Amino acid sequence: MEKFEVNILGCGAAIPIGRHMTTSQLVNVHDKLFMVDCGEGTQTQIWKSGIKLTNMDNIFISHAHGDHFFGLVPLLSSLNLMLGRTKDINVFVPEDLKDILMLMLKELCHIPFNVNINTFMGNSNQKIYEDEEMEIETIPLKHGIPCCGFLFREKPKKRVLLPKKCLSYDIPKRDFKLIKSGYDYILPDGTLISNKELTAPSEFIPRSYAYCSDTAYNPSMVSQLKDVHLLYHETTFLANDKNQAINAFHSTTHQAANIAKRANARKLIIGHYSIRYDDEQQFEQEVKSIFPNAEACNEGMVFSV
Repeated sequence: MEKFEVNILGCGAAIPIGRHMTTSQLVNVHDKLFMVDCGEGTQTQIWKSGIKLTNMDNIFISHAHGDHFFGLVPLLSSLNLMLGRTKDINVFVPEDLKDILMLMLKELCHIPFNVNINTFMGNSNQKIYEDEEMEIETIPLKHGIPCCGFLFREKPKKRVLLPKKCLSYDIPKRDFKLIKSGYDYILPDGTLISNKELTAPSEFIPRSYAYCSDTAYNPSMVSQLKDVHLLYHETTFLANDKNQAINAFHSTTHQAANIAKRANARKLIIGHYSIRYDDEQQFEQEVKSIFPNAEACNEGMVFSV
């Protein structure tokens, strides 16, 4: 099966500390890399991981809080300085971050490739990326400023050719490619053979990954997350600190677990831990009490979707 995995570069909240760096992930879909958020120190984590960024052409920033984008400009600078990059790169940001980012790029560094800045509405559901194999849409979140998560989805595979069935109609092999593309076939006598007769549904089941960064408890997003294969949901606070979570527009362990349960997610991973806590195992234990198939993130971990 083709690769679809999530690499954790940083999973702490607010500031980088000894145990955790601020938020960043690399999502690998069929060997194409997509960066999701880029907190301070992200490029250091990349060098430590040994991941090559040759196939990273798209970066997605969830919102305009520094712990989710302060590492972006240094990383863009280093892509040429350290890796000799000359190919353009696409950066997707909420509208309120565009002017800030453009100013930083203009005033703080010289980058010898184009940084194409694409904007999305900070609290709306939009398809913002699509290629032949997958698509990405925003997930409206509930935070103090406009903020979106990202839903990665593989596309269904095309129907599978049935060569024996085709040959039974004396269809030349040179026409198989056309049938694979979805076309019906017309025999020399004018008889139309439906594509569905010459092909079969693919057994491939499209996979999905949902990234929900900073957000208060937000049941309205459950319908969009329905049956997601892997869900990342922030857990800045433990369950007993629910009031702090409400005031800060963040979530607790129990709230993240309830979202995963209501969405029928296959697996939940958590992160964005407040620096007030010393032991992330508490987070995992509390989440598992409601949603057993859950795991606490740590830097360097890789999760298959």
